[in-house]
Amino acid sequence: MTTSTTDSRFCSVCARQAGLNPAGSGGAAYEIIIAAELPLPWPLGLFSDAQRMPPEVLDIMAHIRDEYQRDGTLRIRPLGLAPDDAYTTPGMRRVICWRRPEGPFAQFERAEYLVPEDQLGPLFYALALEEPERLAAFATYRQESDDVRDLLVCTHGSVDAACAKFGHPTYTHLRQIAADSDRRLRAWRTTHFGGHVFAPTLIDMPHGSFWGYVDPDTAEWLVQRTGDPARLREHYRGWAGLPAPFLQVLERELFALHGWEWLQYAKSGHVLAQDETAQLDEHSHAEPAWAEVQLDYRVPAGATRRITARVELTNRIEAIHSSGNDETYAYPQYAVAWLHEDAERVQRLLDRVHR
Repeated sequence: MTTSTTDSRFCSVCARQAGLNPAGSGGAAYEIIIAAELPLPWPLGLFSDAQRMPPEVLDIMAHIRDEYQRDGTLRIRPLGLAPDDAYTTPGMRRVICWRRPEGPFAQFERAEYLVPEDQLGPLFYALALEEPERLAAFATYRQESDDVRDLLVCTHGSVDAACAKFGHPTYTHLRQIAADSDRRLRAWRTTHFGGHVFAPTLIDMPHGSFWGYVDPDTAEWLVQRTGDPARLREHYRGWAGLPAPFLQVLERELFALHGWEWLQYAKSGHVLAQDETAQLDEHSHAEPAWAEVQLDYRVPAGATRRITARVELTNRIEAIHSSGNDETYAYPQYAVAWLHEDAERVQRLLDRVHR
């Protein structure tokens, strides 16, 4: 991505110049991601706007806030999709729900609906709260789309100008690629999903991987899934199938080590131990300085393998948090200190990645 002197007011340009690495910033380990077509323009507080949102969506947003305030969890991620002449049906709204399967998994399960506009709220509510009896009423609106790949690019400029400035060219490029494809690939403009400092940002669904600094060239590599994936390492924010940051940092390293086939492996992971002595610093941060984590993965038609690793918070990089605002945030940076698997295999892979 080429930038001009005037671009320095954008947060993501300053982040790149500062060397800010997006590893471990893929957000929460979501159980449900729901995207619905919502007409433009999108104000800053779109999902809390009673003039724009059905009451059922407002109820779900209150439910999300209550859960987060109660125990710090974010299970549900709502997203808006900009209507598209090729995808949109007049008088109807498309709603796509990606749900975490039980146990280890490689990608989220999807369900897609095309409902009358006045049914958006009831469907959204039923999907978010996983109510089978309510969902039964929408069976006739269910779409066959199990093999569709959706690329979601944030262009929500009212949240941060960088998302519109840099997200829109990436979206436009992907939208053209999708138009030339066999319709199993779609590209969408979406509302904000965090990490505007890494704009352009993208979610690749149903896999659930979050990406940053996605210029048009990087976007094309992601679409094709060809070439050395290690070159995308510095763009990979994290996988929504694992909690951030420590497990996401390890999973990113394993993607670079194992190659594109890694995306097909069913995975699960958890923290074995972590720093319990974290103290608030001058910026009121209290992230653990390290964690020892375990990640299990299963090769298709093969045995389950286990990796243990230590991931460390190595330093912080000060960068502006929002475009056009001088206030900075000290972003944590992480690295894998060591990992254990089959030592010979790991060394062979490391040699390939870092040569």
